[in-house]
Amino acid sequence: MSGAIDGWPALSFLEGLRSGPGENVELALLASYSADMGSIGATLLALAGKDTDAGRGSPSDFADAVERLRGKVRIVIQRGRLAKMRRTPRIAAVLDQFVREVDFDEATHSWHPKAALVQTRGVDGEIGWRLWIGSRNLTECVNRDIGLLLISAAKGGAPIPGADELARALAHRAALKGLRAASVAATIAKVAWRPPAGVRVERILWSIGSGDQLVPVPAVGTDEVVVVSPFVDKSFLARQIPKGARPARCVLLTTMREIERVGPTLAAFDDLLALDAPDYPVGDPEPDPQSSASGANVGSDDDEEEELGRGLHAKLLFMRSGRKRTLWLGSANATMRAWTGRNAEVTAELLVSESVEKGLKALLGSARLVEAPSMEHSPDAAALEEEALERARTQVAARWAAVLSVDDEGLRLTHRSDLYPGGPHPDESDIAVEVAALHGEPIAWPAQQVVVHLGPVVPPERSEFVRLRVSRGDKGLSWLQRAPAEPPFGEDRDRAAFVRFLGARGFLLWVAGLLADDGRQGEGDWTNDDLQARIGLGPNPTLDSSLPTLEEMLAAWARDPDKFREIERRVSQYLPAVLDQADQEEPQTAAMLKRFDVLWGKVRSGLGAAEIKGKRR
Repeated sequence: MSGAIDGWPALSFLEGLRSGPGENVELALLASYSADMGSIGATLLALAGKDTDAGRGSPSDFADAVERLRGKVRIVIQRGRLAKMRRTPRIAAVLDQFVREVDFDEATHSWHPKAALVQTRGVDGEIGWRLWIGSRNLTECVNRDIGLLLISAAKGGAPIPGADELARALAHRAALKGLRAASVAATIAKVAWRPPAGVRVERILWSIGSGDQLVPVPAVGTDEVVVVSPFVDKSFLARQIPKGARPARCVLLTTMREIERVGPTLAAFDDLLALDAPDYPVGDPEPDPQSSASGANVGSDDDEEEELGRGLHAKLLFMRSGRKRTLWLGSANATMRAWTGRNAEVTAELLVSESVEKGLKALLGSARLVEAPSMEHSPDAAALEEEALERARTQVAARWAAVLSVDDEGLRLTHRSDLYPGGPHPDESDIAVEVAALHGEPIAWPAQQVVVHLGPVVPPERSEFVRLRVSRGDKGLSWLQRAPAEPPFGEDRDRAAFVRFLGARGFLLWVAGLLADDGRQGEGDWTNDDLQARIGLGPNPTLDSSLPTLEEMLAAWARDPDKFREIERRVSQYLPAVLDQADQEEPQTAAMLKRFDVLWGKVRSGLGAAEIKGKRR
């Protein structure tokens, strides 16, 4: 939601995260119910200002984003809701440091907020903040979602009640070293926020999952109530259509799946509208042989524009009384579990103008009018089996208490739980559990076995993410979950991964981009594991004008000596390992790297002497 509107425009979620010219992200705290690796990578690229219009980035851009944002970014999701991709890039192992999971038992409540709090610092040292609240999960699925973007402003803004509690919760769950939740909350309480045109933010509603919130209900004299949600329940909907003095007009927009499930009681709505059900990550994706063999990106390269999805995933509650228009938007579905606070949810309560209301009416106008069914739909055998596997996933995630370690046999997974000493297995004993390292082969995990050897994993591919699968017969459900490593893999793992991932030429392109500091984007795609395809880019690597030159090195030092020293630190950390790997690549690339090593040493020596001489003067 941004600016005066007749029909709400389709805007990229990443656009709200992307750092502006001359800005660097100092802190980013994101909350989502679910996520996938591709979207996490795209988020880091956007925060570092390194993504393309299509939300992608090169290997060197990805490496730079991780280096810049390490210790500054956390993505907090519901445990058990990290989707398994058809083809997970091997470099995705390093993304484990940016993710933290909330161990809510989804049988009773879920971590379900969708929010992003981002702090930036300009070249002049000025601090800025952005706050996004909406319905979009951090996945590659494209649905009809809605979000509110607020930007801090010295003029024309005002503090928003509840923003501090949201900030406190995000900081607490993020558990970043040196970040105090109370301090972040105190800072956000004083921030003046500038809303979009036609919007006044009354407050931000944050529920922690304790179930102590009141459900908004239409007051006497309400003219119109509109409920938009992909999931609904009878109790919540009944409160929006009171038996006494009911609103003049009541509208529900949901999916046919929910309409058939809830049944005849929906006839109480004056207009019953339907859109397609939202897309979600594939529950048990099979590897794509073609993309795995070629290393091609999952998406087509010519799909540069993100299309507006047809599936309904927006969550809205709208009430109009005369000229007063109140809109609630955020993560809460139209269910009692969401609105009474049993889930952790975030919702913005807004007063909106007629032009913003027109955007809502445009959404309603895109839906089809349907009649309430005469009876409730009963789930068939296939749906019941899906429910059983989802229940098993929930139980494994809730009972998870595993840690990783490295021994002579490779990675070892150890389950430690007083409540579930025999492992995190589901109640139904005929549902099998499998586990694997991020890129390893699945291994059966029998109940009562608390140690599982996942096999040898080379250091660059070690990750706190493990793959899990529950199955019965030929039906299964797969996902990723985090098992903390003891001791943590640390920055050494990251550097080993990047050296192997970038190759010699990719490393030189990275250094060239850092030295130029002109916003240039590297070559290739970070989701492509094919090193030979990346290092072979360009007709003649030895003559590639994008590689570091003496002039660029000297210009970088003259432009910003402090930044040059940061580049020097990275080169010093990476160059020895890159030199060791260079001989595995083509001879021309290895020779080019060795020439760079000699040149870099001379520049370091010369500039170091010049700096000392300058200080003596």
